[in-house]
Amino acid sequence: MAKIGEQQLKEQVKSGAFKNVYLFYGEESYLKEYYVNKLKEKLVAPAFADFNFHQHEGKNSTLEDILTDTEIVPMMSEYSLVLVHDFPFDKNGDVDKLKEFFKDVPEFCVLIFWYDSIELDTKRSSKWSGLVTAFSKAGDAVNLEKRTEGELIKLVMNSAKKRGCSIERQRAQYFISVVGSDIQTIFNELEKICAFVQSGEITKKHIDDLAVKCLQARVYDLSKFILKGNSDGAFGVLNVLFAQKEEPISVLAVISSCYVDMYRVKCAKAAGEQANDIANYFSYKGREFLIQNAARDSANISVQALRASLDVISLADEKMKSTAIDKNLLLEETVAKLLMLRAR
Repeated sequence: MAKIGEQQLKEQVKSGAFKNVYLFYGEESYLKEYYVNKLKEKLVAPAFADFNFHQHEGKNSTLEDILTDTEIVPMMSEYSLVLVHDFPFDKNGDVDKLKEFFKDVPEFCVLIFWYDSIELDTKRSSKWSGLVTAFSKAGDAVNLEKRTEGELIKLVMNSAKKRGCSIERQRAQYFISVVGSDIQTIFNELEKICAFVQSGEITKKHIDDLAVKCLQARVYDLSKFILKGNSDGAFGVLNVLFAQKEEPISVLAVISSCYVDMYRVKCAKAAGEQANDIANYFSYKGREFLIQNAARDSANISVQALRASLDVISLADEKMKSTAIDKNLLLEETVAKLLMLRAR
């Protein structure tokens, strides 16, 4: 009984050595849903699902209703499954009631609390950190995090092969940089490209022509134009983002992250470290390509220029969040200021 990750959970599903209590949380939505369904397949026979499977949406259920279902003896099965999605634990005493229940969990019941739209901020919330600890003592708290870039590359290559196509490692890395690190999005975009290619090698042109770029990739294109001093290209991308109804605050946040990545790389090099060393200090899991991009893009930019640019971005962020100014106009002004700094 402990805090575990994907590998340990995968072994449990394979061996059938189930715990009576699970908490699923973490950044990767696809993996959480995938393993919930895997456990359901293992634990609940379809013919007896009406008797042995009990599902609760957190906002529509009380803890009393949930715990009552855990007492229902399964029919023609070793286990019953009680699945609870996004239970908020807003009521005083709910956490204490659940901890009391954990002292005597029915052996025939598997209880899963699955969090998707509610973020478990275990670092800043004592409620959530205490809940994770309670689940880890009573059963398993499963943190399903983003996969590393290497794991995602392998996933893309294997998935393409299953669909009758092939993609080389470097091209798979480029594909991830375009569509992002969300696994469900990766599968959706790869399915589309493979349906077009049918068989053979997936090329960069296939990716550029068919894959839908994530916001990170589109704003990265904007940042590249800014860094090249190409105002036509920068405002062209910005107009496309406006037409696609992207939130200016979200766009500014990605621009900020691009500049922060470059600043971190420059500071690392100034301290005598390699660019990739910053992954040891900051969260780049599944997004390691950002470090390589930052190292390349910041080659001809001084630390001072990056600091000045971050000051401009920080001021724009403050204005967007505290004034009634037109956010699209403010974003255009910020891009113009960044272009002027690059020109200097």
